[in-house]
Amino acid sequence: MYNLLLIILLFNAFSFAIAYRKAKSNKTILSRPYRVCEFFGSFVWADHILFGPFWVAVSLITFLLHDTLLFLLIFCIFWLVRSGGETLYWFFQQFHPRVGNEPEQFWIHKHVPGEAVWFMHQIFWQCIIVISTILTIYLSFLWLTRGA
Repeated sequence: MYNLLLIILLFNAFSFAIAYRKAKSNKTILSRPYRVCEFFGSFVWADHILFGPFWVAVSLITFLLHDTLLFLLIFCIFWLVRSGGETLYWFFQQFHPRVGNEPEQFWIHKHVPGEAVWFMHQIFWQCIIVISTILTIYLSFLWLTRGA
């Protein structure tokens, strides 16, 4: 598992450098990053300007502490917060559509029509909140009681 923390650290350091370079060129900062960046909460390169260093720090600290359970706990808390933000984003999207989020551009539009795309995204993120909350509680219990 410690090798995985190193891989996460190196990947986020590398992809942060790419995000930073894209920010400096100002051409593709709002384009989609590598698919795996989404696993770390980055849906556009601009997100990774902050999330890249965050995950580098989290990986480094938990690696040095030899505490993969702490890494998993931080990961779950991160997704609890991030998915809450995404839920709000898609909630507001329903009532104030912005250019660039036309329903037709999302894959789910093939299955649900028009503006339903926005509340489908909202519901998806609400499910992530539930999963993250349960995992956060469970991992917190494991982390707090493992020495007892």
